[in-house]
Amino acid sequence: MAQTTAERVPTREELIERARELVPLLRRNAEQTEKDSKVPDENMSALRDAGLLRLSTPHKWGGWELPMRHQVEVLSELGRGCPSTAWIAANHAASVDLVMLMPEPGLTEIYGRDPDAVMLSAASLDPALRADRVADGLRVNGRFPYASGCELSDWAFLAWVPVYEDGRQTGVANLLAPPRELRVEHTWTVAGLLGTGTHAMIAEDLFVPDRFVQFAPLKANGEADSPIAPTVLIQGNLHSLSSLVGAARGALDLVRAKLEEHKPLAFSTYSRAIDSLSVQQEFAEATHLIDTGTLHMLAVADGFDSVPDGEEATPAERARLRMHMVSSLERCREAMQRLLDLAGTSGFAQANPVQRYWRDLEIGSRHTALNRPMIFEDYARSLLGTGDPVSLLF
Repeated sequence: MAQTTAERVPTREELIERARELVPLLRRNAEQTEKDSKVPDENMSALRDAGLLRLSTPHKWGGWELPMRHQVEVLSELGRGCPSTAWIAANHAASVDLVMLMPEPGLTEIYGRDPDAVMLSAASLDPALRADRVADGLRVNGRFPYASGCELSDWAFLAWVPVYEDGRQTGVANLLAPPRELRVEHTWTVAGLLGTGTHAMIAEDLFVPDRFVQFAPLKANGEADSPIAPTVLIQGNLHSLSSLVGAARGALDLVRAKLEEHKPLAFSTYSRAIDSLSVQQEFAEATHLIDTGTLHMLAVADGFDSVPDGEEATPAERARLRMHMVSSLERCREAMQRLLDLAGTSGFAQANPVQRYWRDLEIGSRHTALNRPMIFEDYARSLLGTGDPVSLLF
């Protein structure tokens, strides 16, 4: 049933509690999620029933339109249960911001039918990617190599597609199309976040009607201009990061539970590892590092929430916020190392979910938009005024 804009927006506390209540379900399904390389229908139905697919959706289209701080708090809570599921929820929330760039008739068609329609976003550097102008729309051909949730999403936001007319490039476009109309190649065979199903999608003579096209003509100098504001892109990166902070918190939960079972500390005089001062210190350090990573994450969210509607964060502010994202991930990864030390060799057993949280965090933190060296370089250039950013999109 379509959501009405008159429905009460849940409070921050209500939404966080709804996410917290889903953690046992997500943990229970995590192993199968990884095996299937897809978030199960039960998880997606639970997200939908809890209203957690409406975090970024505007009130106009039946959503909650939450501040970024509240969105990342909810997504991080989901990450405690299953980082892959949280990543899909995060990718959806970020993609909704991009989908809102579409013409009104297209949005009416989508959200009039289903305010919980699941979105994904994908971009491509495929030199063969192109959209040719045809009557009432575009005909698209090309490959999108990384499309999280491509086998469960209702719509795919296809970004920065070169548009040609009469054999000449006239601009770039963002497009919306159902993923079922593209061919999926099962390419996502990596060490972590397997449940995101970030496979490749192939467009083969895909027709996209004008109501699902946002077009930007070439600039006067012949260069392509991005139809997406950099601030929106970085907000999307923060959505993804929040699921990874949640992964660190999930591992912390499990290690704490094991310590509270009063397992012995092998080859020591401690019959209960929790009584060891060194174990206590290691656990406290891991907890503090995750808290620190969370504070960096929230600082970024607050930075975005302080940008007036309709305005862009300055390049210097964008560089600063991205640097906080790097620090958030670094602190969480440091914490994970301490937690693995506490878990011991058994923490790496395939049956032990601690190692899954570890793998998910390591893979997710290598996302190209969270690239530490490049972000550091941009930040240094911004501070010292030594040149333009090296990151092309931000």
